[in-house]
Amino acid sequence: MFTDKQLDHYRTEGFVIVDDVVDPDMLARLLEAAKRVKQKVRVGEVDIYTHWAGPGEPWAIRGLFAPEIGEPDFADYLLTDPVMKYVQPILGDELRLGGVLIFTNPYDDDYGFGWHRDSVRTKAEMGEEEELELLNPDAPMNGLRWHLALVDDACLMVVPGSHRRYRTPHELQCLTEAEVRNEDISGQYAIPLKAGQAAFWNGKIIHRGVMKKDVERLTLSCSWSKHSEEGTPKDVDPRLRWLLANNVRDALPEEMQVPYDRWRALQVDY
Repeated sequence: MFTDKQLDHYRTEGFVIVDDVVDPDMLARLLEAAKRVKQKVRVGEVDIYTHWAGPGEPWAIRGLFAPEIGEPDFADYLLTDPVMKYVQPILGDELRLGGVLIFTNPYDDDYGFGWHRDSVRTKAEMGEEEELELLNPDAPMNGLRWHLALVDDACLMVVPGSHRRYRTPHELQCLTEAEVRNEDISGQYAIPLKAGQAAFWNGKIIHRGVMKKDVERLTLSCSWSKHSEEGTPKDVDPRLRWLLANNVRDALPEEMQVPYDRWRALQVDY
């Protein structure tokens, strides 16, 4: 579980690195599974939901729970003791489906996606009070996300502490103007992960991903959410529509089927 020092770093800086969210045997299994999936996606053997940098060049691979992928270790990993010892003290025992996707590097060219915040869209007309209300930095944690490096990875770049404050004028430009979305920001930090290390991080932090064509990236982006009976149904995220397929639930480990049902009940599918 998190130490008080780690939680303080997470809350103030927006991220924290941990060494023990996967055991060595599972790490080896996940690495081989990720290699197999990337190869199958690159040659067109399978594609549940993939983000492409170009033909045959994925940079993010979703759909890892689908039986067509044929790799049960991704779902199994989310249920392991090393994961739950971090998740349950924060989110409790009543969980809603989390997820796993692979972040990887295209081979033809360097690739990156520009500065952004997840779940909070900064707009030029926002005043400080409105933006801080959206960021709500001291709200209870209703979800946990982490990047687990299967090989060494320093591709996730963040602006530490930016989840707790109003953006600067230059940050606003980088968040809203396409031509400068990949400019360097003062104080930016590339989180250095060795294989087997993970970074828990707050998606409201200003961040971007930077991948090099000649530096292999195989990193799992993982998450769990806290369940609440007060959840409001909403339109299903198009990136997650594959989870509604009739064959997905039965392919999950039994312990994940109730969290799946809780997630499914909140999806409006027209």
